Amino acid sequence: MTKVFLFDGDCKFCSRLASYLKDKSLNKEIQFHSFRKLAQLELEKIHPQLTLKLCSGNVQYIYNKTRYPGFFAVRKLSHSLKIYRFFAFILYLPLVPILGIIIMNLLKKRKEY
Repeated sequence: MTKVFLFDGDCKFCSRLASYLKDKSLNKEIQFHSFRKLAQLELEKIHPQLTLKLCSGNVQYIYNKTRYPGFFAVRKLSHSLKIYRFFAFILYLPLVPILGIIIMNLLKKRKEY
């Protein structure tokens, strides 16, 4: 079973988010990697849709050969986070995904290098 969380190691927000999620995750099978340390071929082995451009300034969660980008990666991972897992259902309420996508895109535009 593949469980890989990819983040942009050049983006301070993405790196902090990945570090926080790794610290809070109860599932130690999840591998956290900066895509910057991986070659294109290694990305394609993880998931065929992954490209360097797609991963740039974004997070990706690969779970059982399914790719979850951005907000959906965090939402999928929230089920295995300490304390937060009890409130993960909130991320599935109507309009929350739309707000989550907007917030993640705003944060991505403001990313620090």
